Amino acid sequence: MPITFPHFGSLTYVFESLVKELGRTDVILPKPPSRKTAQLGARYGPEYICTPFKMTLGTFIESLEKGADELAIGGCQAYCRFGYYWPVQKLILEDLGYKFRFIHIDYDHPLEILRTLKKEISNNYSYAQTLRAARITWLKNRLTDLVDELLYKYRALEVEKGLAERVAHKCYRKIVALEGAKAIRKYQKILPDIFVSEIEIRNESNPLRVMINGEIYVVLEPSLNVNVHKRMNELGVVTKSPTTLRRFYDLGQKWNPFKLMDYKIADKMAKPYIAHRCGGEAQEAIGETIIYKKQGFDGVIHLYPFTCLPHIASKNILPQISRLYDIPVLSLVVDEQTGEAGFQTRLEAFVDLLARKRKYPSRKGKDLMPETMQNNPVSLVK
Repeated sequence: MPITFPHFGSLTYVFESLVKELGRTDVILPKPPSRKTAQLGARYGPEYICTPFKMTLGTFIESLEKGADELAIGGCQAYCRFGYYWPVQKLILEDLGYKFRFIHIDYDHPLEILRTLKKEISNNYSYAQTLRAARITWLKNRLTDLVDELLYKYRALEVEKGLAERVAHKCYRKIVALEGAKAIRKYQKILPDIFVSEIEIRNESNPLRVMINGEIYVVLEPSLNVNVHKRMNELGVVTKSPTTLRRFYDLGQKWNPFKLMDYKIADKMAKPYIAHRCGGEAQEAIGETIIYKKQGFDGVIHLYPFTCLPHIASKNILPQISRLYDIPVLSLVVDEQTGEAGFQTRLEAFVDLLARKRKYPSRKGKDLMPETMQNNPVSLVK
């Protein structure tokens, strides 16, 4: 029974590694979502549902047509509609007449993740073997995140266009093929040197730097965000994204008593402005904007899907953060009908604004919360 999963940017390599580490060879790899994929999801999904729902639904339909029998997707009891993705998609696909088995991986409970991987996906593995496979996977996820970071830097500065992407693709495939934690750690040490030795870059001491955050699927899936990282890199801007799936299952960092994970630090920074979690990484988007301003980034691009209520809330708070911390923020909403030309125009205008701001710096914004909020840090969301 071939198994498949949604396409999820560079995380697709991580998912491929996971099912192979669990002893599965009957894998149908999803192709990057296309316009047809989005149209399939929009045709059969609810009209005003989140765009990631439509994209993953369309991907499942395409994979089922290729012969997949098992569909795996992560989910949790989210604060937004994400928690309804898998049961609603299951009902829609059953109504369309497809025969399949749906595997839901609950992000909220690490032990439940382990149980599901063992009983639902693995090739009769023991719990010890399943835990080892999960550990190898989160170590590989750290590597794919590192490759992403290096790609977003070197692609912005490369002399030979397209070389950074080719090197990154080679690294992704190498990561999938790696066996054992020792080999993974060894490769992690030499990864930066691979980019240094193989890619010639322009001698530019201080390029513009932009942080890109928002709803996790939109940020990580190039087919949905109109390849925003590549577009910014081609404009000479180094980008970075703190958004990662490791926050849910990287137990090595999640259970480390001596260090908070990055998203928890961001949540803490956002508390004065949005006091409670509301789903969709919306609270983190506020905190990350503050954190990356302190790290010297020139601007922030905030991405979210059409009708995403949590990010509609954060989008209305970010202008206040932009004024208080003196950092330009561009919020962009995407859906299956997003046009490339209009998207590109907004990005080019934003880069022009950042370059002008650096050349003619304005008066520094206050790096403190308002006095009225210091003793009463209530949410700005009324």
